[in-house]
Amino acid sequence: MKAYSVRFWVMAALFLAACKNQQPVEKAKSLPIGEEMFDHHYISRDMPGNADWGYGGSVSSDFDNDGDPDYAVSCAEGFFWFENADNDSLWASHKIGELAIRHLGAATFDVDNDGWSDVIIGNTWYRNTHSPREEEFEPYVFDEAIDSNIHDIVMVDIDGDGKEEMVLTGEGEGVFWYEIPENPTETANWEKFVVTLDVLRDKDHIHAGFYPNGIGDLDGDGDKDLVLPDRWMENVKGDGKEWKKHPIPFGKRGPYGLSARSWIVDLDQDGDNDIVMTDCDQQASRAAWLENNGEVSPTFTAHFLPMTATGIRGSFHSLFVGDFDDDGDLDIFTCDQEDRTLLPEGASPRWYIWENIGGNGVVKFEERVILDKRLGGHDALVLDVDGDGDLDILSKVWNLWPDNANKGLEHVDYLENKHK
Repeated sequence: MKAYSVRFWVMAALFLAACKNQQPVEKAKSLPIGEEMFDHHYISRDMPGNADWGYGGSVSSDFDNDGDPDYAVSCAEGFFWFENADNDSLWASHKIGELAIRHLGAATFDVDNDGWSDVIIGNTWYRNTHSPREEEFEPYVFDEAIDSNIHDIVMVDIDGDGKEEMVLTGEGEGVFWYEIPENPTETANWEKFVVTLDVLRDKDHIHAGFYPNGIGDLDGDGDKDLVLPDRWMENVKGDGKEWKKHPIPFGKRGPYGLSARSWIVDLDQDGDNDIVMTDCDQQASRAAWLENNGEVSPTFTAHFLPMTATGIRGSFHSLFVGDFDDDGDLDIFTCDQEDRTLLPEGASPRWYIWENIGGNGVVKFEERVILDKRLGGHDALVLDVDGDGDLDILSKVWNLWPDNANKGLEHVDYLENKHK
């Protein structure tokens, strides 16, 4: 054998041996759902105003049109938005405006169709002046008859005309919706359509029910129905003007009557929409998904979610359904409300995700605690805050708990998802 051939085969053998001994490069592993998945950041550690009534108005949008989502919160002293910071610092606050009546329910929407996000709370919408850092928003009352707290507002096409309407509920007012007029700054007392007055205190006393995503098609006829804690309301003709009540196996009474959060979604991927629900505004809150049997006039079977962490839960005043771990199925998020009158027992307020471990249309959940740091939440929002493609969480306190981790002060929170 010639010398160059020997050298070739020796070099080849050494190369193959090196390849064999070389460790493969591992891809970065995705974080499992749990406390290690999220980093907690404060947006604010001393909010404007005081919490003698509570902090409401939890909405998120890009108020300054700079390409990232901001966050807004209301209190007795007014409505404020927090400007998304690019680093790990507190977010600057700016005032939206004063509140004539204290309201919890709010939404964000481009009411006047000018390309800037406006804010709706209670009976008033606030027009973004295009200089939200320097100027307060302009208030316009759309219903002068409302004189008590509106608990929930959802924007949805309730009448099938291809445009979103405002759906509101308040236990002192009823459930109703409004068509947004062509010239909203020039029109007072918008046309109002009643869904039901059974929510009133002197009737069934329903505090809350269809927020944040409890309006959708439950009977497969292509229009939007509506969920309340112990019933669903059928949109009979699809135009939002005639409604029929049907029972569902959920809802329990607390100090504020019947109260729940709801989310309509096809959880088991069988072609019809189910309902995910949590109790709220009461201690010992539960969570369940209600399986749709797929009939023309559907009935629902309740599957209550497991609670394996210690203690009795507080008020589950937040709800989101989505894929937190990118495994192709839907998980469920909630958290204990921070409120000294509705605290959990045997544990401090915590934040939870029920991980869907079933797969292939099989629905099976396991409870994961994702934050346990003596901080509660209220009307938390789930969205991609930092633009990295995964689901983060924004929230705030309701009423102060003197033993919270923020030295008993108000706080606004951002849970950064480290999954990606």
